[in-house]
Amino acid sequence: MNTSFRFLILTIFISLGFITSCNDEDTISLEDEIPSVNNTNIASTDPSSTDDSTTSTETPLYDADEIDKINPEELSKQIKEIGEKIETLERESTRNFYEYSQMAESQKKILESIKIKKMIMRSKFVGSKEQKKAQIDFEDEKRFGKEKLKSLREKNIILNKLTKSIAEAKKEKEKLEKKQEYFLKRQKEKNKLN
Repeated sequence: MNTSFRFLILTIFISLGFITSCNDEDTISLEDEIPSVNNTNIASTDPSSTDDSTTSTETPLYDADEIDKINPEELSKQIKEIGEKIETLERESTRNFYEYSQMAESQKKILESIKIKKMIMRSKFVGSKEQKKAQIDFEDEKRFGKEKLKSLREKNIILNKLTKSIAEAKKEKEKLEKKQEYFLKRQKEKNKLN
C-alpha cells in the first residue's frame, strides 16, 4: 500500500476514535474532527496515478537542432542534482513519517485515557464533588487530545506535500533521463555516419 495512503488512513481512524471517545450530546462534531481529505490531492501523490500521456504512453520527440544544442555535462549535472533532491526529500519524508507514527501512537494512548476518564465521570453520582472533579479531568484530557490531533493532522499535510514533491521530482528526473538517452542515441547515430 502506498505510504501516503497508510498515514492518511491512520489519521482518519485516529480521528474517528477521538470522536467516539469524546462524543457526548454537546461535544465534537464529525466535521471538526476528521481531517479534510481531498481525493484529487491524494491521487496526485501517487506517481502511478498521474495523468500525463506524454510521459506514460509515448517517447518524447525532440527537435534535432534542440538535441544538438544540448550540453551533455549540464544535462548530467541536472540529473545528478535532481537525484540528490529526491534523496533529500525521501530522507525528510522518512523522518516525518517516523515522527508521525510516534504521534499516532501517543494519540491512541490519549484516546484510551479519555475513554477511562469518561467512564469514571459517568460512574459518579451526578452533581457530587467526585463527579465534578472527574468531569474536569475528562474535559482537560479531551482538550489535550484535540490539540494533539491538530498536530497530527498538520504532520499529515506535511507528509502529503513531501510525497507529492517526490513524485514530481521523479517525474522530472525521468524526463531529463529520456532527453539524455535520446541525445546519446543521436550522437551514436552521427558517429556511425562519420
